[in-house]
Amino acid sequence: MKTIVQATLCLTLLVVPAGSSAAAAPPLRPLETAFVDPDVFTGTEATAALVRAKAAGVTAIKVPLFWSLIAPATRPPAFKAADPSDPGYSWTGLDTQLRLIRAHRLEPIVYIAAAPKWAVRTIAGFERPDPAEYRAFALAAVRRYSGDLAGLPRVRYWQAWNEPNKVANPSYKPTAAIWYRQLVNAFAASVHTEPGNLVVAGGLSPFGISTAVAPLAFMRRLLCLSSDRSPRRTCSARVHFDIWSTHPYTAGGPTHAAYRSTDVSLGDLPEMKVVLDAAIRTGQIVSKQPVRFWVTEFSWDSAPPDPLGVPAALQGRWVAEALYRMWSAGVSLVTWFTLRDRTIQTSPYQSGLYFHATSFARARPKPALTAFRFPFVAFAKSNKISVWGRLPARASGSVIVEQRRASGWQRVATLKADGVGIFSAELRRTAGRSLRARAPATGATSLPFSLTRPPDRVYQPFGTK
Repeated sequence: MKTIVQATLCLTLLVVPAGSSAAAAPPLRPLETAFVDPDVFTGTEATAALVRAKAAGVTAIKVPLFWSLIAPATRPPAFKAADPSDPGYSWTGLDTQLRLIRAHRLEPIVYIAAAPKWAVRTIAGFERPDPAEYRAFALAAVRRYSGDLAGLPRVRYWQAWNEPNKVANPSYKPTAAIWYRQLVNAFAASVHTEPGNLVVAGGLSPFGISTAVAPLAFMRRLLCLSSDRSPRRTCSARVHFDIWSTHPYTAGGPTHAAYRSTDVSLGDLPEMKVVLDAAIRTGQIVSKQPVRFWVTEFSWDSAPPDPLGVPAALQGRWVAEALYRMWSAGVSLVTWFTLRDRTIQTSPYQSGLYFHATSFARARPKPALTAFRFPFVAFAKSNKISVWGRLPARASGSVIVEQRRASGWQRVATLKADGVGIFSAELRRTAGRSLRARAPATGATSLPFSLTRPPDRVYQPFGTK
């Protein structure tokens, strides 16, 4: 069964230009994709949704595990919280979902949130999920999905909470990161009991608002780092995790930075990577493997159907460039929020890569689906054109770069993608306004990418919200 790529691959790019020259490519790294969708991966259309997800090139599905739905509403007197076979637990729905995801050869990334009321304690003066109870429940979940129980799948990727920088009351803000450090370390103690399991921490909401701590401020407090240009340690506490993640929703294009210096949109990911690297360098993060950087939720609404969303054609360009920008910032997995639009009459979420329909058989793809599956970008630089892309199969192979001219699409270079499908080169600039990539082995073609950069425009991630 295919698992999420863990190694960084560095290969030399072979460029065979047609009437153009190319510079040596930099070292290459993998980029994988995933979906998170609260609706379509459960229920009667789950199989159809997973078939579409697989066809979109993803390797993983982010799965919510709502603690309060699995555990008993009232704690029984003899309840064994760390024992997955305790009769107080109800795992049936989650079992079915995880089996189906695995049957489609996809990796589940499971996050545990939503504590039952009996697991909430007053910590630092405020009510929060008890890290000790969280540890016990996580151990039950890890044991159940260890791959050792007949008929139940293995889960390797476990995320500690979701958007933990959100708080129910502004008064909780000063101690939110300290509570989360306790929670992650308790969680990691359970997750790491199974060899090969990995802990995902963070999953931060992008903006500091009245009920959320700004993500960079939260991250620095969590990791005991100063806010200097070269962050320094401010305390000796360490955090146990293997993957850091964030949700860089962006009210603009792929290079757009958030308005506040401690918020994190796409343009701020390099700054978050600086903080992460500083924590690794100073020993604030404990992991037995190189720490990875993921995006575990991200998207834009499109117009149509959302009148205030990103125009569908522009969304296609932005998706391709966003994947490139995230990869350039060191991100190795990107999770898109929703596979298919909800109905605009009942939901603010129109960020699917398919338009809403009564069934997946009738759902039409958006241009962004092609960009998500086969991202390709081209940027004019003086007398050069810099190109980058990733083959849909995420494997080595030939790539033909074509340029639109008066006579139609003409080949300008043949490139060789590395073992995870990444290719890049600098080509001599010639006449033509747009380029595209084509995989001759499969016939797959990327969206055309114009050399004329559109202006950065403000579109809220969920336009009508």
